[in-house]
Amino acid sequence: MKHSENHDSSVTKPRDRMTRRGYLATAAALGTSALAGCSGSRGQSLELDVPAGVPETVETKYWREWETIDTDSPPLDYNATAGAVLDRLPVEFSSEDDPWVREHALMVQRGLDDLGIAVELNDRPLNQLYAQSWSTKGLEAVISMSTHGPDPQRGLDPNPLLMRRTEGSLSNYDNYYHPELQETLTEQARTTERAEREELVDRAQEIFAEDVGALITLFPNVVTAVNTERWSGYVKTPGNGPTKDSFVWTESNLQPETDNRTYVKGVSASMNSLNLPWSAGGAEAKRLTFIYDGLFDATPDLDVVPALATGGGFVDETTVELTLREGVEWHDGEPFTAEDVKFTVELYQEYSSSSQVPFYEPIESVEVLGDHEVRFELTNPDAAFMTQRVVRSVILPKHRWEDVDNPSQHNPDAPIGTGPFQFEDWEQGTRFSASRNDGHWMFDDDWRADALGDQAERGPGIERVIWINVSNVDALIGSLQSGAIDAVGTTLSILQADRAANADGVEQMSAGNYAPLDTKLMFSCPLVRDKEFRVALAKAVDSQGFVEDFLQGEATVPAGENPISSLTQWHNPETTGYSYDVEEARNVLERAGYTWDGDGNLRFPNGDAWGAFVERIQPENTYKRRSELDQPDFSQ
Repeated sequence: MKHSENHDSSVTKPRDRMTRRGYLATAAALGTSALAGCSGSRGQSLELDVPAGVPETVETKYWREWETIDTDSPPLDYNATAGAVLDRLPVEFSSEDDPWVREHALMVQRGLDDLGIAVELNDRPLNQLYAQSWSTKGLEAVISMSTHGPDPQRGLDPNPLLMRRTEGSLSNYDNYYHPELQETLTEQARTTERAEREELVDRAQEIFAEDVGALITLFPNVVTAVNTERWSGYVKTPGNGPTKDSFVWTESNLQPETDNRTYVKGVSASMNSLNLPWSAGGAEAKRLTFIYDGLFDATPDLDVVPALATGGGFVDETTVELTLREGVEWHDGEPFTAEDVKFTVELYQEYSSSSQVPFYEPIESVEVLGDHEVRFELTNPDAAFMTQRVVRSVILPKHRWEDVDNPSQHNPDAPIGTGPFQFEDWEQGTRFSASRNDGHWMFDDDWRADALGDQAERGPGIERVIWINVSNVDALIGSLQSGAIDAVGTTLSILQADRAANADGVEQMSAGNYAPLDTKLMFSCPLVRDKEFRVALAKAVDSQGFVEDFLQGEATVPAGENPISSLTQWHNPETTGYSYDVEEARNVLERAGYTWDGDGNLRFPNGDAWGAFVERIQPENTYKRRSELDQPDFSQ
């Protein structure tokens, strides 16, 4: 096979920008099996030249062993051999993740192709993709791309996206390690003084971006479609759009434009139980938060706002005292008190609540100071306690749960919370409905105006919200256009949203996002461990072109590999950005000793350059460039 066969020359010439039509044509022409690409070529023969004492082949392995990975059975096998043509590079994604992820994978494939690397694309079911992060074996591909969920905590605090890059994090399944980043992140996580912490978080973003710890290509807008003739007051919550379920602001702010006060939202994901604290995430974790309150909530401007707690904070590095809202009743009429908070935390600790780990994990003990005052003693100073951990925490009624023998297996017939909506009905796989809790503070026009600013609306508001399960996107669009539903509660592609909006009263809506598309690099792979390769890869991927040409601007491209969005208060704009430049990317590889054969296939370094490559991928060097190791320019 000639190298030119790796390129889609029918669409555009190599290194030309691919048009939107080109992306669609390529995706349509390539079925899933065809995405596996052409068979690898070993190209021209090359005499093996390995310096004395240097292995001719370096195998994939976990170079740093910690408890969160299974070092005996790494699932990836992608070795490096001196002078050899690179084998096809496994790249995985899930077209179930977002409607445009398939085309994004093609964009990454194109960047690798421009470097002379053949690619094996694998479109996997989303549950398989995520399952890798729930086990300890790590990723099964050299490159694996997925989006992060729009949990409000990810916009309020940098830890959910940064701490996964530390040794020992359960989410660090790509075996990434940088000693200065490790030290900086560990320190910021313990620093409760805000200004001091901000400096450390800024430095962490700079280290990660400069090191290309992953490809952070874009922050995709959330695009959907709604009927604006029936309802006004949609709130564009970041990461959530106006209609998804990670925030409750739209449903508390909507005002009817007709006599109907029942709001119907079409969704494609089903709930599996009514037990929120022991749910596995997904639809039930989000929709049931309409029923329950946390101690604090997040505004659309990504500020912390009072919920069941109205004030308080750190009184010393490991002690937090909170004042609780008075006059709150559970949906069955019983009063909410500090005893409910104490009971909830201790229940979660005793029975290991799966969904509430971030909330209760750092709490050593809880003390009731009064009917509406509570004190937490933490095991260690925890800078994220008042942002990431207490926001959207789920507080349970003691009088309903204290006699439950096995909370993890409990499935309440009718969940009782203090939230803005009360449970009405659930038919698994079909519908979920909840009615307005009229006395809730979110339905106070003045309170909502303070929290929402210009997005707040006044009026009678919603009476009931119904989630209707619809089989697929085409059916969702048809239901919206026919008036069977008022809004689509999932992300649409721009084409789908345009099509939906081709009906009276239906409009396309989009909102910014703080949850990035994270293209993870598996650091057990020798190739990935070479920082010269990571820098070249970052320069070969045309994220800005993809956003402009395919997503029509509906995304934000970070300046570099920075997972902290400019929408948040923690964003550092002064990070290294390896700008798109394919020619320079190839120069980086050439200077590092990589070569190309007559067919244009990239080869691993050979001779002295192979010795330099092996030196660069050693555990103490993977964050160092060639010049830092005093290695010569092998292109000379």
